Amino acid sequence: MSTPSLGIIDESRLVLVPPQYWAAHEFCFRMHDQITELLVQYEASGTQHWVSNAFQTVLNKSKGVTGEVNIIKLMKDKQLVGMYKHHIVSHLVRALTSDMLHFIYEALRCFEKRKFAVGYALLRKPLKENLLFLVWILGDLDDFLARFEADNYKNLNGSTEEQRIALFTKAISRLATKDGFDPDKINATIFSKTNADGFEPIWQRASHLVTSQGSLLKTEDYNLNFIFNNPAYNHHYDFIYRELPKLMIFVVQVALESFGLVLQANERTVSHLIISTMGCYEAIFLPGRNQPIGRLLNKSLKPFLKCIHCDSALRITKSNAPMAYLHERIVCGSCGLTSDFPFYWLMAMAKMTIKRDGPLAPFLQAE
Repeated sequence: MSTPSLGIIDESRLVLVPPQYWAAHEFCFRMHDQITELLVQYEASGTQHWVSNAFQTVLNKSKGVTGEVNIIKLMKDKQLVGMYKHHIVSHLVRALTSDMLHFIYEALRCFEKRKFAVGYALLRKPLKENLLFLVWILGDLDDFLARFEADNYKNLNGSTEEQRIALFTKAISRLATKDGFDPDKINATIFSKTNADGFEPIWQRASHLVTSQGSLLKTEDYNLNFIFNNPAYNHHYDFIYRELPKLMIFVVQVALESFGLVLQANERTVSHLIISTMGCYEAIFLPGRNQPIGRLLNKSLKPFLKCIHCDSALRITKSNAPMAYLHERIVCGSCGLTSDFPFYWLMAMAKMTIKRDGPLAPFLQAE
């Protein structure tokens, strides 16, 4: 991959990263930042406080009520199922996502500094645990809540391959681009100790000086894991960015749908987010002219795409797509000059939205 910087991260931060990996690294950071923006909007809505605030308002007006009231117990006793789920899930999604973002951010920053063992160790928890719990909530909420509300130290600790694949399958069925993700591949990439292209073997090595389970985890004689690793070698970047960008797209969509369980989203905003991230991914990582989203947009937006400098037709291409999606600027193939590309506005004018299955924010429906 020889794509130059995407202009997301200051190049002074990338001096230790080989230029051929800049785009992949910046793309992963962009996915982190997209989830952060979703989280900021989610927290600003105050949705995690709606139920408790409503109860507090009622209690403040009630006579004869003294002391603290356990609203969780009260909701369960009164069988207020929708309110109960909204209260629990709104707090879970916010906390799991926030914690996940902290670890991913620090892991990516470590990769900028070639601190590979630390970066791998930091990446392990958010993908193996935080992401799995969000997938669990999205794919089988009732099962997760039953395990969460009693003896969770046992009931949420450990999962089988069969169980994980079933959860990934259910969660993927709720995503807008469900055909783009393979539950078996995601499970193997994150959890398999025998997958040479997966993260688990190297996560184990990064976290433990000596490992032994299987050929990929057996520490060699006269060695301790990562202690003698030469940080000047670039092979770790090959490994990291072979799978992480696609995983980060999956993380974005899981987070988006998890927020959607408790907060109604603007469908145009959701469609813009998904199309721009998927389009950017295909332009950077897919070989040749394999750009199905680019072709779709060129067809749908054709009436609006003209160069403001030479009046020639504009087209989204593999080379100009990242700038168009990330910075809303596009280079004309005829005159070579740059024009504005107000992508959100263009999608609205073309009435483009992604079809979605089922209602968002189901707990907001009437009991």
